[in-house]
Amino acid sequence: MAFIEIAQAWLNWVASVPASPLFWNEMEFWDFVLLVISVFVLISWLLSIIFVLYGWLLLILSWWKEDKIKPAVNTIRYAVFGLIITVASIFLFPILWRLLGIDVEKYAKPTRILEKIEEIWNNIFSASSSSDYNIRSWDVNWNTELPADFSDL
Repeated sequence: MAFIEIAQAWLNWVASVPASPLFWNEMEFWDFVLLVISVFVLISWLLSIIFVLYGWLLLILSWWKEDKIKPAVNTIRYAVFGLIITVASIFLFPILWRLLGIDVEKYAKPTRILEKIEEIWNNIFSASSSSDYNIRSWDVNWNTELPADFSDL
């Protein structure tokens, strides 16, 4: 119960801060839980991808020497295992809570988690803030002739 009180106090503090894309002033506790789950899943997916790429780099740089291949293969193996465990936990988490008698179907369904991950990803890596413009919308007359005094270099 102390965790819920701490989380509520933190949410009250967040509500006093101006709204951001990830947090909003009317965030409920279970919305916060969904956000935390989604962030952890997103971070674990990114780390799995990074470790698979790192393992492949180790494998390529090992020159197929047996003592250097084993750590590279283990890195790739454990990264894939971590990814499988993360994906399985997304689907097993609601079932576990349902068995405990807690109704989290509305907040912890895999579709809600994946939608929240997509929202977080779009908020972090969205290109709409600085580069979302159309060059043709500038006030330039594109069909003009070159001036008569223009010298061809």
